[in-house]
Amino acid sequence: TSPWVEAKHALFDRLVFSKIRERFGGRLAFAASGSAALSPEVNKFVDALGIVVLQGYGLSETSPLATVNPPEKRKVGSVGPAVPGVRIELDHVATADPNDGEIIIYGHCVMKGYHNLPEENEAVFTEDGGLRTGDIGHLDEDGYLYITGRVKEQYKLENGKYVVPAPIEEHVRLSPFIANIMIYGVNRPHNVALIVPDFDTLEKWAEKEGIDTSDRKRLIGDERVRDLFGLEIEAHSEGIKSYERVRDFFLIEEDFTQENGILSQTLKVKRREVMKRYGSDLESLYR
Repeated sequence: TSPWVEAKHALFDRLVFSKIRERFGGRLAFAASGSAALSPEVNKFVDALGIVVLQGYGLSETSPLATVNPPEKRKVGSVGPAVPGVRIELDHVATADPNDGEIIIYGHCVMKGYHNLPEENEAVFTEDGGLRTGDIGHLDEDGYLYITGRVKEQYKLENGKYVVPAPIEEHVRLSPFIANIMIYGVNRPHNVALIVPDFDTLEKWAEKEGIDTSDRKRLIGDERVRDLFGLEIEAHSEGIKSYERVRDFFLIEEDFTQENGILSQTLKVKRREVMKRYGSDLESLYR
């Protein structure tokens, strides 16, 4: 790191970062992250505050920790290697992918089973005692695990290619103009998306462009707004495979919330509920 960069960081630390750390009590050195995906941008920002983020992974059925990034050798974007006493394997049959597979966990932390639920136990355990997590991921050469989606959420396009929507949605949602997004493409030639704009950001942009913002329905139907979202999707699709990319989209006013039944208690999108309400709109994009 150059002296100039170090000096600039020291200035920001004194003026900004130290004040944020004080809000956490002033002595917070490490922060653990789990339960849901942590974007690399958020990870890097918290790191810049002087707080080391340790992202991990596990389930209630694994007591709960199975992997975690060690403080001395972290990899941003991963959930770290298996903790001592735990082994991670991947089932590629479940995903039909040579790289990503269903994550199977072995170790002393794995539960003995669900009480009086033999059918559920048969479904969740492998013959040799591994726990099927239902999550999809891959391991790098150092044994660090990367979560890429859920088995039950993956679907096949018309061309036979499998798509795991969650990581694509996370990537595209990095756009400041997008509050929420759900990708769809089951047995279709390509992916389309249902998008909830970040209206605060969109309306500020629209006002500068001389676009009327008094009616949100009319606003999201404006061709200039559609052109903007097309560019935003393209700009935030770097690293996404060609067949996975969003080719068209439908903008809606209603956000995804627990109150309207679209988000679960763990803030996961209820895809079936979205399809009940907006399936015809998404299907219309293929006509």
